[in-house]
Amino acid sequence: MPVSLKPNSPADIALQLKRAFTYRETLGLNTNAMRLVNSSGDGLEGLIIERFNKHFVIYILEERWHSHKKTISDTLTEHFEVEYLVCKDRTVSGTRSASRIELEVIKGEGHSQTIVEENGLRFHVDLNDHLNQGLFLDMRKNRKLLASYASDRAVLNCFAYTCSFGVYCRKFGASRVTNVDISAKFLQKGKENYRLNHLHEGRSEFVRDHAVRYLERVAKRNNLFDIIILDPPSFSRFEGAVFSVKKDMPLLIEKAFRALTPEGLLFVSTNLSSISRPQLEIWAHIAAKKTGRKILEAKRMSQDIEFRGSGLMKESFLSAVLLKTVLL
Repeated sequence: MPVSLKPNSPADIALQLKRAFTYRETLGLNTNAMRLVNSSGDGLEGLIIERFNKHFVIYILEERWHSHKKTISDTLTEHFEVEYLVCKDRTVSGTRSASRIELEVIKGEGHSQTIVEENGLRFHVDLNDHLNQGLFLDMRKNRKLLASYASDRAVLNCFAYTCSFGVYCRKFGASRVTNVDISAKFLQKGKENYRLNHLHEGRSEFVRDHAVRYLERVAKRNNLFDIIILDPPSFSRFEGAVFSVKKDMPLLIEKAFRALTPEGLLFVSTNLSSISRPQLEIWAHIAAKKTGRKILEAKRMSQDIEFRGSGLMKESFLSAVLLKTVLL
């Protein structure tokens, strides 16, 4: 991992940016959407840059980068064909709240939407959609890995967001997929991603509901799934109730185990930096004991390769584990 020297001159910043861009070009990623700069992982602490086809987004996490926006934008346009460029200010208490993100369009006003390609699949993104634009780049390799198990299996995608896991699993031959999210807006975007990939919407494929409530219902009806995906936001609200990963993840895992087939797979992840993979595994073993299951294998998973310095900073963190289980 590069040492963060906090370059201050425009020339030094431009050089560090070009090094970060060139490094990504050596990785051979099968996508035109990637993280180009990962904060201190690229020696540019407090700065994140992501590419979505010919659309780019700059995240500012430290005030000092405001005075360098021209250098950043000039370096991007010199290195890439840039149709749209937006800057998102996250310096307000390091917020992840979409409602508190300040957004500045630097180039391409009115053209924030595009389509990206990833491992042969296509996804809609909208860079003006506050903090998250429709596709979490750090989950790329995890989407592909989960999908590799999906053939002829029933998959439940909880906290589905824009249903990228669902798209992957359907394309890889899942017998059925159910995408569950509390947001009708996100589920509609998921349907658009299905259409973009020529996928026919199955019966009850998109369900607006809270994941815990849905898991309870399907377990009660014995409508079990072979693979369950749990990738919740750190915090959310639904019908007056607050969901917190730190508080509610143990119960969520337990509910998921009860909705799994006897030899089911459970994927659990969080970007909350205060929850480690060992902690997820501890919660999983406790839940397994309560539900009469045994965990045969816990495959530790992470952010994709271009997320340099992953796990060493709050802005680039992922705890994830794929659990192979059996009902005793």
